[in-house]
Amino acid sequence: MIVHDLVETKEYFTEETKADYYVVYEKFENSDASFEESGRFSVKEADTEEVVQIFYGCKDNSLCSLEKYKVDEYPSVEAILKQVKNDHQEIFA
Repeated sequence: MIVHDLVETKEYFTEETKADYYVVYEKFENSDASFEESGRFSVKEADTEEVVQIFYGCKDNSLCSLEKYKVDEYPSVEAILKQVKNDHQEIFA
């Protein structure tokens, strides 16, 4: 089983988005956890994953992910933030 440990987060556009919209950077350290044949529990470090997600506050006090941008597919986080502004003008006040 892959375990995703959230180790860093930062919210962007806090004063620019409409109510209940959030643009969030997240960094995860992933591990592969499993039981070995001997019954021993094993955890092996896997990779690090960085994303910028757009969330919307749902009516049941939870967050729904509207879109996820993987940082390794863009030159920088700043490039993703520009893309968010271009692609999702509807979330900005």
